[in-house]
Amino acid sequence: MKRAFFTPWMGLALLGAASAAGYQESSYANTGQGGWKPVAAWCDASARVLAVTAPSGQGPVQPTTLLQWTVGNLSAQAWQYGPGEGAAGSIYTALTPAGGKVGGSPNFYVHTSNVENVTDPAYRLTHVVEFKVPAGTFRCRYVPQAAVLAATAKHSVVVWEQGGKVTYASRNRDGTAGVQLTGGIHTRGAGGDGYRWQKGGYTYTLRLGGEATPGGSLSVSRGGRTLSTEALLAYSVSVPK
Repeated sequence: MKRAFFTPWMGLALLGAASAAGYQESSYANTGQGGWKPVAAWCDASARVLAVTAPSGQGPVQPTTLLQWTVGNLSAQAWQYGPGEGAAGSIYTALTPAGGKVGGSPNFYVHTSNVENVTDPAYRLTHVVEFKVPAGTFRCRYVPQAAVLAATAKHSVVVWEQGGKVTYASRNRDGTAGVQLTGGIHTRGAGGDGYRWQKGGYTYTLRLGGEATPGGSLSVSRGGRTLSTEALLAYSVSVPK
């Protein structure tokens, strides 16, 4: 299995030791006019960002919304999520258009790992391997010990937090290298979390909403003037239990 899609950043040597008590992971996506919602899985691929909203009911097959962002455009379609089948360390959860027949070998699915997942204290995040949808099969970026994985229309973002050290790395959506920052500060408040780094007179700020008000943004400022702000499309945050 191919792993660690952020491999150019691994030179940071910040995978860190796993928490003996394990971690709790939460993931959210921006559904457009419907606002932010929890997701069952999302995928930061090179060509697009995909997500399926978390089903709210019971049973092996549940309604979901399949979200896809490509070149600034958002597509939101009614689909069905499930059932899931295990195979050689993997789980393939079927994706079926709303009203479509469920059963047999699925044409479309979400592929996750049943080895590299947050239920094992050795991993801080669950490995979402790939999405297969009508537009194609898309491999997903993954960093097993990241505290935050996030995606904007322009960047992929990862934050490591271990032993009081907060580190940031980004990658441009076109695949080229972004920025690496160390010495960050993490603040927590009633409205969510803030992460801040400074380098060369620039301040990089990542904001994440709380569980009741998910959402977020990535901004860059200099001398107190905001130079850019990017809304997050989706993100996962993992905290020690």
